[in-house]
Order: sequence, then structure tokens, then C-alpha cells
Amino acid sequence: MLPLSFLTEPIFYFGEVQYSVDEGAGYVEVRVWRTGTDLSKASSVTVRSRKTDPPSADAGTDYVGISRNLDFAPGVNMQSVRVIVLDDLGQPVLEGIEKFELVLRMPVNATLGDPSKTTVSINDSVSDLPKMQFKERVYTGNENDGQIVAMIHRSGDTQYRSSVRCYTRQGSAQVMMDFEERPNTDISSITFLPGETEKPCILELMDDVLYEEVEELRLVLGTPQSNSPFGAAVGEQNETLIRIRDEADKTIIKFGETKFSVREPKEPGQSVIIRIPVIRQGDTSKVSIVRVHTKDGSAASGEDYHPVSEEIEFKEGDTQHIVEIEIISDGVREMREAFTVHLKPDENMIAETQMTKAIVYIEEINSMADVTFPSVPQIVSLLMYDDTSRAKESAGPMAGYPVICITACNPKYPDYDKTGSICASENINDTLTRYRWLSSAPAGPDGVTSPMREVDFDTFFTSSKMITLDSIYFQPGSRVQCAARAVNTEGDEGLELMSPIVTIGREEGLCQPRVPGVVGAEPFSAKLRYTGPEDSEYTNLIKLTVTMPHIDGMLPVISTKELSNFELTLSPDGTRVGNHKCSNLLDYTEVKTHHGFLTDATKNPEIIGEAYPYQYSSSIRGSNTLRFYRNLNLEACLWEFVSYYDMSELLTDCGGTIGTDGQVLNLVQSYVTLRVPLYVSYVFHSPVGVGGWQHFDLKSELRLTFVYDTAILWTDGIGSPPEAELQGSLYPTSMRIGEEGRLVVNFKTEAQFHGLFVLSHPASFTSSMIISADHPGLTFSLRLIRSEPTYNQPIQQWSFVSDFAVRDYSGTYTVKLLPCTTPAHQEYRLPVTCNPREPVTFDLDIRFQQVSDPVAAEFSLNTQMYLLSKKSLWLSDGSMGFGQESDVAFAEGDTIYGRVMVDPVQNLGDSFYCSIEKVFLCTGADGYVPKYSPTTAEYGCLADSPSLLYRFKIVDKAQPETQATSFGNVLFNAKLAVDDPEAVLLVNQPGSDGFKVDSTPLFQVALGREWYIHTIYTVRSKDNANRGIGKRSAERRYHSLGSRGTPQAAARSRKRRQIRSAPPPAWEIGAENNRGTNIQHIALDRTSRRQAAPGRVPPDGVLAREPGSPGSEVRLLTVAGGVAAGLLAVGVTAVAAVVMVSKRGRRARRKPAGAGSSEPMMRPRGHPSDSSEV
Repeated sequence: MLPLSFLTEPIFYFGEVQYSVDEGAGYVEVRVWRTGTDLSKASSVTVRSRKTDPPSADAGTDYVGISRNLDFAPGVNMQSVRVIVLDDLGQPVLEGIEKFELVLRMPVNATLGDPSKTTVSINDSVSDLPKMQFKERVYTGNENDGQIVAMIHRSGDTQYRSSVRCYTRQGSAQVMMDFEERPNTDISSITFLPGETEKPCILELMDDVLYEEVEELRLVLGTPQSNSPFGAAVGEQNETLIRIRDEADKTIIKFGETKFSVREPKEPGQSVIIRIPVIRQGDTSKVSIVRVHTKDGSAASGEDYHPVSEEIEFKEGDTQHIVEIEIISDGVREMREAFTVHLKPDENMIAETQMTKAIVYIEEINSMADVTFPSVPQIVSLLMYDDTSRAKESAGPMAGYPVICITACNPKYPDYDKTGSICASENINDTLTRYRWLSSAPAGPDGVTSPMREVDFDTFFTSSKMITLDSIYFQPGSRVQCAARAVNTEGDEGLELMSPIVTIGREEGLCQPRVPGVVGAEPFSAKLRYTGPEDSEYTNLIKLTVTMPHIDGMLPVISTKELSNFELTLSPDGTRVGNHKCSNLLDYTEVKTHHGFLTDATKNPEIIGEAYPYQYSSSIRGSNTLRFYRNLNLEACLWEFVSYYDMSELLTDCGGTIGTDGQVLNLVQSYVTLRVPLYVSYVFHSPVGVGGWQHFDLKSELRLTFVYDTAILWTDGIGSPPEAELQGSLYPTSMRIGEEGRLVVNFKTEAQFHGLFVLSHPASFTSSMIISADHPGLTFSLRLIRSEPTYNQPIQQWSFVSDFAVRDYSGTYTVKLLPCTTPAHQEYRLPVTCNPREPVTFDLDIRFQQVSDPVAAEFSLNTQMYLLSKKSLWLSDGSMGFGQESDVAFAEGDTIYGRVMVDPVQNLGDSFYCSIEKVFLCTGADGYVPKYSPTTAEYGCLADSPSLLYRFKIVDKAQPETQATSFGNVLFNAKLAVDDPEAVLLVNQPGSDGFKVDSTPLFQVALGREWYIHTIYTVRSKDNANRGIGKRSAERRYHSLGSRGTPQAAARSRKRRQIRSAPPPAWEIGAENNRGTNIQHIALDRTSRRQAAPGRVPPDGVLAREPGSPGSEVRLLTVAGGVAAGLLAVGVTAVAAVVMVSKRGRRARRKPAGAGSSEPMMRPRGHPSDSSEV
């Protein structure tokens, strides 16, 4: 501490003598310092502002005056004072530099030092300087506008006269060809008079007759001047981009009109010519070639007109060509007929084609017969055809079912008792009546109706000239009208009568959309399946099934080729036959493959009787229509299209591809994937839409995994490494998975030395063996089955069997055989006498998986179960499916989000409640894949079984006290969605329920052990949703006491497990009890798993796995909304392939064998109690 004599009183002073600030800064900060040897006391000083002498800046105008007391606490040596600077933003005035002063006054416990006064200078020569810049960064104009005006904005002090040069810099636009130059001289100056803030910079454009693409140039500002004391400046936006379009000169070829009318010649053999102009607008300096062709409508080529298909060449300067079409008389009295003329794109790709379709109407001039219906026809729904009197009481025909036009001569006519006799006296034959239909789009929200338009578009399965109009031609709210022309018994046609316009009902429908009044793409399901030799009718074919929900008025279109131009695609002509060979667009007579989606059947054999009136009446609806609608289950509102193809058809005709998934090609059995693209469109008729249709398109890809024999290795075999001392060849002969799930491989060898291979020899420390780098814990039993009795390159037969089963045997296997040589002159005799040498190795790549269908469809109650990694997907409404998001692997620490939902394809979600009751976890022993099949006494994870290694019940809604909370000392943290406050969005969705569980406990088992999750849930309709709520579990009285959350909850030895009968959880599973179940495999991503320290065994004796070792996974992917996948999964399917790989290439990639293990799970020690779930 300093003596008191050395302690001096603090001194206050400003940090700077002068401060300078721009007027636009808003404030200036001034520092006040306190120095001295004793700052232990509080002190204060006052800071005041004052005018300079002579006065310059004014308080209240240029700054906010202050008088502020600064209090310094002990130890504080500096404080800042902020003084507000006022900017004259509203009316900037260039004032130059203005000043005011700040002084220190009235110090307390201190004295004033130097400087105690500071001067603040306010400079507005930058912020208020006249500044000019372009208002926009880009200006666009048309060449024929003559000019483009770019606005220049001036800011700052505008009381002075200012000027700036606005000059051009060419880009793709050229001077004097596209625009007049503005040079960088005073002639291009733009002058602002005092008070002006905006002035135009005008760019003159040069117009020509040649078409050019969009061209660009720049306008630049420079050389700013002003009579202000400080001059002027150019702002940041000192240039702008000018774009010149040339729409007026764009070459356009189109029909002169879109509708033409011509009268049919009076006598047969006569003809008339109709002249249809094709005009070219815009730039005519280049040559364009377009094709014009006709297309049949109700008029037929060869009968009503001579077809035309010709090229039109527009030479330089040509603006019009005339297409002449000859109209001929067919001698038959007809209603007005029509055909269309089409314009194809320019072959030289110069001109744009517009108005590419024109309609030609052929008017009948023959006098009509003197017959007519005694009353106007009536429109009713086909549902009411047998009781037309009810139609007057209804609000209009129901959407989703055909409407029928009932003439006054039809016995179903409401007043037929009055009109029938008139029809008889007029000799009207109602079976010959000619019909046509008109419709309009639904009225808008404001009630404004659309005009009625003739339905003149036939599809390959419907006709618009029948007594009925199919439901694809109208929607709820559409207006429909029919026209009927009477025909007498002689075939003479009479006058046409129009029916009253009816409006399709909005309130009722057979298959209404989820959201009323909204149409769009709904989720669909598609799958591939191999039929196999067991199917007697479709042997060894690939079955393609597409299921999609139906909406009133919807036309489903599926194809393996991309869909477009539905006006052409749906038309009856043959263009779709060549483009869509694998689609539902082909009638059974048009199918080029052996099978198609449409057959000659007109009724679904699975449906007994008619669900709706005249549903299968070919005389009223037409056979073509019934063949298509055979695939619709109208009661379930579900389309199901099924077809069968062989492999060559899928690859050649359907656009499929074969992929080997990165495998080498010299396989005994190749493990390959067939991929088939699938395009699905939901099409709706729209009288105002392009081509008459609106559509919602989805795309997916189907996958089918299978094996095929290549037989390459049967002849060449697998050779020993070139560097080996002794050579030999190995020939694999067969592979299979045994009854216990073990891998069985048979092979033969040929020794290429004098001697033979032996299992072992007393003089050798090594023996023949099988090892796998990818399954270091998997052991095998190798046997020598037989050997040729010779030492001269004998052929020997071998077999090896895995000592236990795993779910996926895929990986590299090394066969080490012990060679034993003999002298060249030694003859073969038993016992064998030979000299052992270094082992010879052969490397095999094996791909072998056990694939299983875990739960039969009858037990899943039409539901889907998903395991998701994203919480947002878990909480979403799932209306468009989850696609490949449900096909994920979970890393350690991830949360597994489970979700069960009523199948979205069938649109049942809003009518049912789904509630998860129990959730189980289990892992199989020796690669066992749990399945739920009560007929074979397999109950998945629901009951103890010798085939299960570990089993836990992690969720029980009725008895939460019986849940297992942990595996070892790692918590499951399992929770139902209803118990999770964050899952309220999921809980509020009808038809869905969920749960979540941590993945960390699952990583305690060794590599090769796969986990499965098994749920039990109830699915009830809304009417019965409250039944059974609060019901206690049926297994309660069978519950055995055990310590939850302790190692005793783990499974005991598999040998003690016995299945005596069906476990209590399975008693009520089935549709009759509204109780379903489902199993999903949990794919684990072990790539981030940390390796245990050497020599250390993890808790509970669970072996660690090797980092980076490949895991095994089989996923059954259910696709909804746009992603579809198929997997061959019938029974237990072995997928195998063996490839030849040189040992030298393998050594570099082989992992250390001791780092991990996939041996059978070690038995938990000291756990006498059974599982926590019974």
C-alpha cells in the first residue's frame, strides 16, 4: 500500500480534444476518463453541451443537448457519454461542417484535468451530398416498343442543380442493330433541376423483322456534377441491366381457326373440299416444315372424308398455306359428325406451333324423317333406372356411377303409359336411338356456371355415344345433358330432342374423397411377387399387383412407361398400344405380352351378385367398359390391377432393368435385383382442362430380388493363389440352409500336385479349416466325404456345416486345405503315407440370407407397421405414405419411433381407431427369425421359446407394472404416444397409434444377433371404439413375479424354455376380436459402435462387435404414395452366390479376426428367473 502522502486526488478529463461524426451516424460517443493513484472512492462529474463561439451547430436542430451527471464507482476509470446527432432526413440540406462543444463541470471527490473541453464536428458532406443512381437493377422491354425508360433517382440535398451521364455498354445487344448508342459524353447527360428527384434515361430501340432471343446491354451512370459546394456523387446502383425481348417477331405457325363446318355432299360419289388455312406469323426469313394430319372422331376416314397427312414447307417470306380436305358422302343419314386436324411441331425447330388442333364438323343436309319423340328425354342415375319416379325426389344423380338417358319410348320412362302408344304409332325403334352428351365443369364458389360442352372424346373403354354416360365424364356439381335422336323401324333418323340439364349431387357419392371437394393423388400400393412352380395357372411368372383407392369420377392409369398427353393416351386409336405395352391402357385383344391387366372377363369372380343395379350389364354399359371396371371393388372403393409377366417381357417390353448390386459377374449363382419403373396417374375429366383431362401423376420403382445360375465356376473352379507353393482347384457343387438354419456347403477339389488334401496330419501343427473374415466368431465342421484312390491329381469331395445359425451368411469365406505330397513313383494305398506342406487357401464370396414373412395378413387386420427415425414423420398424418423413410437403420443412441396405422390405401383411417396394447422386443437364437403363425406354434416375441435368446415386454397399456424397463443397466425408455405430451398430433389422428423406444440397449448383443419388435393392437370402428377401454390384460393371472429393470428380467437359458400352449397375449388375436399383431425387424447401424477395451468383457457377458463389420439386414418395404418395392419373401428363401476372388486382392481388405465376434450369445450368468413378461 502506498503511503497517504503519495495518494493523489483523481482527475477527470476527455479522451480526445476533438470528435468528428457523420450526420447520418445518429450519435457520437465521447469518453470521460478518471485517473489518479486513489480510485477507491466514488466520485462524479457533470458533462454539458454548449454552442461554439461563433455559433455553428444548433441544439435541437443538429444535435440533442445534454447535461448529464456521471457517477464513477470505486475503481472505475472511464465512462462513455452518447450524444444524439440529428439528421435532416426529411429535407436534406447540405450544411458543411457544424460544431458544438462538450465541457466538464462540478467534479466531486476529484478535480478537472486537461482537456476538460472537447469539440464535436458534424459533417453532412457525405450523407446529404446529391447522389444519383438507377431505381431498378433490371429493365425489360419489347423490341417493338421503340424505347426502354430507365428511371434515375436523386437523393440528398436536392436544392442544387445536378447532372450525371447515362451511357450504354453493349452486351449481346449490338449498337445500331438493336439500340441507339448513348455515348459517354455530355450529350448523354441527364440534368436535375433544383427540387427534382427522378429523371428518365431513355434508350431508343431498333426494330426489325428478324426474330432474336433475349438480348442484353448495360446502362451506366458516370461523371456526376452539381453546383453544391461539395459536388455530387453516383450511388451504389450505378448501372442497370437492359433486356430486350422480341416476342412480336417470334415465328408462330398455327391454324387460322379452330372450328370449321362443311355440309356433306347430297349424293353418294360426290365430294366437297374444305380449305383449312395454316398461317405463319412473325419472322418469315427461315424455312419451317410442319406436318398436318387428320384424326377420326365420330367421322370416319375413308367413309366421311379422305384422310390427309402431308408436310407443309414454309419458304422464306411465306405466311400462309392452305390444306385441302375432301369430304365425301357415305349415303347414310347421320347426325353431325366431326374429325380433327392436327399440327405437328416444326421439324427445323424454328417456329413455335400454337392452336395445333382444329375440329371439322360435317353437317348432314339430308332431310330428317318425320319422326320425333313425344317428350323430352330424362336423365337419371343408373342406380334408379328401375324406379325413375324416385329421381324427382333426389337432389340430382349421385357421383361415381353412370347416368342414363331415358327417352319417352323407353319402357322405364316415368310417363310411358302415355307416350308408349305414340311411339308405336310413329314406328320409333328405341333400340336404334342415337345419343350424344353434353357436360360442364362444376359451378364455382360464386355460383357462376360454365357453358355446356359436347362430350366428344371417347376413351379406349368408354363411348360418349351410348345410352349411358360413364362416371369418369362428370364430377360432383357438374351439369349434364343428353340429346336423343329418334330412329324409325326403317332406319330413318328424325329430330333431336334435348333433355333438361341436371346437376350431379354434391352431398352424396359412392367413393367420396377424404376432403370433400378436393381431388388429387392418393397413396397407392404396388408389389412384385414370384409365383414359383406351385402356381398351376401362372407357373414361374412374376406377379405385378397395383392397389389404389377409388374416388368418384377418377380414372386410374398405370404403366411402366412415362405417361403424358392423355388426350392421345386414352383415345381408342392404337398409339398407346406401342407406347404402353405393360399398362392397364390395353384391352385384352391389344395385349402383346402373354398376360395383361385387362382380360376377357367382365365381372370380378370374387364378388357374388351385383352390388349395384346394372353394374355388370354389357347391353347398357358396354363390354369394353365392364372389362376395365372388373378391377374395381366398388364396395371397398378400391382398384386392384393384377398382371403376370415373364422376365424377358419385364426387361424388353416393360422397361425393367437388372442390377447386380455391385457384385462381380463370375458367380455360380448371381444375387441380382430386378427394377421395374411404375407410373401411376389419377385422371379426372375436365371440360375446361387441356385436352379434356386433368391428372395427378406419381412415379415409383418396384424391386424384386432373386437368384439365377450362371454355371461359370462349374467349369473353371476357384484356383489357389498364384504365389502358393502347391496349386489346386476348388469347385462348389451345392449350398443350402439346413433345417436348423445352418449353412451347408458341398464342394470338390482337384489337387494339381502328386498327392492329395487331408483334414490333418500328425506331423503338421495346422489342419484343414474354414474361417470367415466377415463372421470371425462363426465356426464350421469340415468333412472329407470321399477321395479318388490315386495320388495323381485326385478329385476329392468335401462338405462343411456352420456350427450354429445366423440370419445372414453373406461374406468372404476362406477354405484352408492341408496338402500332403508323395514321391512321383509312390502308389496309392491305405493308410495314406505322405508329407504335409503349407496350407493352400481358396477364397469364396457367399451371399446367403434367410428371408421370412413374419406375420400373415389375416392377423395384421389391414394395418401397416412402420419404424421411423424422424420424429416429424412419426407425428405426420401419413396420408402420402412414408416411402423409403421407413426403410432405415438405427444408430446407437437413436430413438426408434414405431407407428401402427390402418392401411391408407383403403381410406379407412377416418372410420377406425387404432390403439397399441403391448410392445415386445426379442432376438432369436442361432439366427432364428421370429414369426407369428399359431398353426405351427410360433408366436413371435409373445412367448418364451427355445428359439429366442432374449425377450422383453417393454410396453403394456393395461399393466404398466409388468413392463421391463431395462436390458442390463441400460434403460429402454419405452413410451406410448398417448403417454407422450409431444405426440398429441399423432394421438389425435384416427386410425393411428405409436410408441417410441431407445435403441441403445439393443447394441448390447454381439454382431449377428438381430432384434425384432412385436406389437399387439386393437382396431375398432368409431361406433365400437369405446368397448374394452380399461380392460385388464388377459394374462394378468399368469404374471410371474420378477424384478423389473434388473438383469433378472433377461431371458434364462434357452434349454429351459418350453411352449405348452398359446400364450395369453395371443388368445384374442384375430379379426373376430378386432385385435391384430405385427412384427418388424429393427435394422441397426453399428458403424459408429465403439470397441470395448482389450481384455475387457462388457456387462452381462455380452460380446462387443468389430467396428465396421458389415451387418445383416432384410427389409420388407411397404410403399405408399409414390414409393413401391417388392421382395421375394416366401417361406425361408436362400439367396446364394459364390464368386472367385484372388487371395492377394482379399488380404488388403480383410479385418483383424480378433476384434469382434459373432459367436452365439453368451448365457447371462446368475439369472435364475424367467423373462419379465408372461
